[in-house]
Amino acid sequence: MRHGIWAKYQGPIFILIASLCFSTTGTTQALAPEGATPQVIGGLRLLLGFIALLFWCFFTRRLPDLSTWPKTVTLISALGILGYQMFFFAAAKATGVAVSAVVACGFIPVATGILGIIFLKERPSAIWYVATITAVAGLVLLSITPDMQANPIGLLLACFAATGYGFYAVFGKKVVANNDPAAVIMVLFAIGAVLVSPVFFIYPMKWLFSLPGVLVALHLGLIATALGYTTYMAGLKTTPASTCATINLSEAIMAACWGVFLLGEQLGALHWTGMALIFGAVTVLTLKSR
Repeated sequence: MRHGIWAKYQGPIFILIASLCFSTTGTTQALAPEGATPQVIGGLRLLLGFIALLFWCFFTRRLPDLSTWPKTVTLISALGILGYQMFFFAAAKATGVAVSAVVACGFIPVATGILGIIFLKERPSAIWYVATITAVAGLVLLSITPDMQANPIGLLLACFAATGYGFYAVFGKKVVANNDPAAVIMVLFAIGAVLVSPVFFIYPMKWLFSLPGVLVALHLGLIATALGYTTYMAGLKTTPASTCATINLSEAIMAACWGVFLLGEQLGALHWTGMALIFGAVTVLTLKSR
């Protein structure tokens, strides 16, 4: 019986574990030493995630045979990861973190759903549309702050970021269909780390050479990135890409909880209502997933 339940829900459970890992990113960045820039942190996530998974795949004998690897879809998925990070950083600079996070996270399920229909021939169920609309509404309520300002260019960049994430999820699903999730993420991160490497020569790195800096980098690389993306790929292997994207909105609830318990942030009635909407939507979608 337990095996049957696990087989039925393992995909959504893996996505929830990934969301938990991703949710620690904002709090970790807030605790990073002075001088840490989003560009360097994004680059470190890719580089350290690649190194961690390289060792893991080597010692567990999961290194891929790249001669038979689907190169085109792999490159598109890697560019999706890179594009998400770069466009999101640009959006955050143009219109602020709060607004860019709302737009990007809210548009990810939509972009992923559309791309899934086009490239994977997936047809989201009626419950997906209801759950996605409910979760996005909750996300908006959760992210409302008195100083929120919207910049049209920033909003457009946030949509580009969400689209990049959609390409990563949809084409990553094609790659992971016949390959180990850890090996897939290792390859994607290797490509992304090479492409993003110039940031290490452009932005300051002094903050990294301290104990807090090392701990921040290790957490971002190992937990928030390597473990997070690997479990996401594992869930993506058995769950529609559109469903994964909507369930992943639970990251917003978890991130808010980290902010409350570790950073002393205060949440109002609108925020708690938003969390309830997201939780309800994700729970229904998880239970209804096949």
